[in-house]
Amino acid sequence: MKFVALLADGYEDIEALGTTAILRRAGFQVDFASVLEKDVIVGSFGTRVLADLPLSSVSVADYDGVFIPGGAQSKTLRENQTVLRLVKECAETGKWLTAICAGPTVLGVLGLLDGIKYTSYPNTDLFMPSGIRVMKPAVTSGNIITGAGAGCVTEFALEIIRAVLGKDKAQDIKKRILFREFE
Repeated sequence: MKFVALLADGYEDIEALGTTAILRRAGFQVDFASVLEKDVIVGSFGTRVLADLPLSSVSVADYDGVFIPGGAQSKTLRENQTVLRLVKECAETGKWLTAICAGPTVLGVLGLLDGIKYTSYPNTDLFMPSGIRVMKPAVTSGNIITGAGAGCVTEFALEIIRAVLGKDKAQDIKKRILFREFE
């Protein structure tokens, strides 16, 4: 599975990097696309990542899904027409749409959450007025997977793995990272 992560300055560090690390452990290829066409993207808490490619080079046909971390970058992504076109094309071609924290607002402004269950960071629901918000760490509705926030990164990543690769793979990764093994 190959996903593209959409990053701009202000991405939420743990959401982008924690989710990516767990997905890569499960065998996903996750490419970082720089929305602002910069080589180095700086997270909300100063973590610097090197982009794999600029947003302008992303071809939806090359990917199985898109990953939208939250953070202050969400406003930038919601207002970027190239991002909106790419996400809409992913939706129209049946790709996986994954977003966490404020990231689901990008899906919301496109109407992609209308009438379906989703989760997101508190107070972001004004961008998804026709969605059905549930307070869970991660929610899957068809090909859309959403996460509530930074504290839910592991549940979110495991839900992506479960939905895309199956329950057995998710259980294997959960066990290998010792997630809740001591409860």
